[in-house]
Amino acid sequence: MTFLAKVEMSSSGTEEPPSGKRPKLNPYQSKPESHCQHFVQRKKRFCKMTVARGKSYCGEHDVHASENADRIPCPLDPKHSVSAAKLEKHLKICNAKEADRPPFIEPGVNALSDYEDDQEDVAAGLKLADVPDSELKAAIEKISKLYDESRIGMIDELLKEHPAFKQELANKSYGPQTLKHLVQSASLLGIIEHEGFLQNETAFVEFGAGKGQVAFWIATILQQSALTNTKVLLVDRASHRHKKDNKIEDRELIQRVRADIADLVLNKLELGAIRSVVGVGKHLCGGATDLALRCLIHANRQSRGFVFALCCHHRCDWATYTGKRFLLEAGLGRRDFELMVRMVSWAVCGTGTSRERRKDVVGDDGTAVKYGLTRAQREDIGRKCKRVLDAGRIRYLERNGFDAGLKFYAASEVTLENVCMIGHVRSKV
Repeated sequence: MTFLAKVEMSSSGTEEPPSGKRPKLNPYQSKPESHCQHFVQRKKRFCKMTVARGKSYCGEHDVHASENADRIPCPLDPKHSVSAAKLEKHLKICNAKEADRPPFIEPGVNALSDYEDDQEDVAAGLKLADVPDSELKAAIEKISKLYDESRIGMIDELLKEHPAFKQELANKSYGPQTLKHLVQSASLLGIIEHEGFLQNETAFVEFGAGKGQVAFWIATILQQSALTNTKVLLVDRASHRHKKDNKIEDRELIQRVRADIADLVLNKLELGAIRSVVGVGKHLCGGATDLALRCLIHANRQSRGFVFALCCHHRCDWATYTGKRFLLEAGLGRRDFELMVRMVSWAVCGTGTSRERRKDVVGDDGTAVKYGLTRAQREDIGRKCKRVLDAGRIRYLERNGFDAGLKFYAASEVTLENVCMIGHVRSKV
């Protein structure tokens, strides 16, 4: 008998596997008495916790034991149990207890739809490849017509560079990626100055601040200016490491607000002598732009304007999209919206196909054809979809007391997402 074939015999006469190898246990087989007898359905096995002498279940699953009627499922989270006699004390310290919310947090306050409609949910699993050519063609025609009528594609350039960035932009050690973001930030802050937003008693709110790159430069500019009673708020729902705003020496100037934009009420923030707020955003992805616009509108008299760099229209959501009324009145419904947010990527994603599939179908001009459209045609349609979605936002702002428009704030060589939206609260006569 070879070593590999060798098996050892136990004292009971049953075969045992070679040393170092454990036998596979049947998960439905009853556990030893020292282990919990509760079967975890989700994991398809018994609980592996040990139990006290004379018990059949561990402390977590003792609620299932008929001999221990004292334990009950926790009202906050039934996945664990608690002694009924100690319930009051447990509810005060339970990890499932909802944390006390600060007054400036109201769940979903900026995510509520501003326009009721009866459009059914058609988003789940919708793929352009499954849409009939005739339907896609009809949707493109409607979108193109609305694009031409709204004249939203007539965008002027507003390329600015704030003087505070002069030394950084001349730094030869920076790579193209670092310079790319510096150029965008320099232009956005140049526009903020150009639009007259740099004033006393103003709080600049960077929505979706992340590591605070833009907020850092705003704070730097404010420190170098003669402005008084100013503040920089960084709004983000997550906590980030290596935050740029940590390098600002004046800690009174900077304030981080841990909140989802959907839940933020600017009016309830304690801002002291601040009389107005200006919104700032560098690439507010998709629906985050709509949430930020609502947040500023709900701030009423505190809002003075905003400068938002737009991007990722494919992440717009029908439920929170601010331009819903504009589309519906123009004859575009929920289905058309879902097609648009799937076509917007054509403007910035290149061919949109893998290397292996780029040679599958080639048009007469030598370019890849997809959905019956050349690459150039798809890019043009993608841009029109982006601008139509932005037109809906602008109409929404106009109905709520803002004057708003679009500008090219960076060259296309810097970024293809080079459009920003600028808004001012309409002066009251």
